[in-house]
Amino acid sequence: MAAQSLRHFAAGALVLAFSTGIAAIARTARAELRATKAPALTVECDDLELAPLADALDQEIAQLGRRSGALKIGERSVPVAEYIARTLKPLAEFARAGDRTKLCGQLLYRMSWYQLDSPILFTAYHTPSVRGSLTADDTYRYPLYRRPKGPAANYTTAQILAGALRGWELVWLADPYDALALHIEGAGIIQLPDGRLYPVGSDGHNGHPYQNVSKLLAADGKLPQGAPPPSNQPGNPKARHYFAQHAEELPVYWGKNPHFVYFKAVAKAGGGKLGALTPGRSIAIDESRVPMGALMYVRAQKPVVTNGAVTGWTPMGRVVLGQDTGAGIKGARIDVYFGEDDYALAAAQAMSVQGDAWVLLAN
Repeated sequence: MAAQSLRHFAAGALVLAFSTGIAAIARTARAELRATKAPALTVECDDLELAPLADALDQEIAQLGRRSGALKIGERSVPVAEYIARTLKPLAEFARAGDRTKLCGQLLYRMSWYQLDSPILFTAYHTPSVRGSLTADDTYRYPLYRRPKGPAANYTTAQILAGALRGWELVWLADPYDALALHIEGAGIIQLPDGRLYPVGSDGHNGHPYQNVSKLLAADGKLPQGAPPPSNQPGNPKARHYFAQHAEELPVYWGKNPHFVYFKAVAKAGGGKLGALTPGRSIAIDESRVPMGALMYVRAQKPVVTNGAVTGWTPMGRVVLGQDTGAGIKGARIDVYFGEDDYALAAAQAMSVQGDAWVLLAN
């Protein structure tokens, strides 16, 4: 979720916490964050390739380097410059060298571990690709909107779906549920009729509280029990299938969620509050519990995907970075960003698991 997007109705994830502000990075750690012993780790303590971790750490170092203040973790308050030098940079060096043994040793013997109260719910998100056009016609009829000026920026979803923002359209989509799905993900890649790709990202929201449309459907008994139908399209497969059969109900249920996301054209889709997101390494967090920029370790399950379908689950244990947030990410929940490919789509639709999460800080 670039930053202020809605995030998933799926469920499942873990997190850890850290602190950041705008002019000064300082936020009080909550009681849920407690010092603890490191969990049992092996020399294969991280289940992903290390080069992308180095890239993610380098980007975060650059972003945090522009800020001042201190990070509050548990009982400790650490100046930002010290956090970068002692916590982030050594880990980035080992990741860049591909030295998994030293990286795991750094985690075990050079870091203090602060656990977020368990269990954590892990979900997943991705950057979807959908069909759209820069002009409206009989095929492309469902708009994403630019951020309006003045009081219009605070219109509710129901007002906007009723036409209150005519003239503020950014791009038009071919499928109405795709529009809702992009509001949930907060970003997307629009496939234009001439073959060009038009990336869009979140430009904030209207300031109203978030309601999960899929949960509203389920509460009314309109989503079937059991496994979701096969789908290679973004969003909740059960909700998409229901609205495909009951198109007139989509604006009704969407209108019950007053929270509405605005979009803008971007150079590359998939950006968070600290710049570009790194698949598997960037997570969305609840900033009231976990500070933005936190270096974390998470442990849960991840899906095994074969030919676009989830065929099993396997352990996930890795270093991650709190680099994003979203209106649907509240409490003990973490959303793992998985990227743009078919695996990311399947994971976003299926992942709803529980696990553990820790914030890491150099001793």
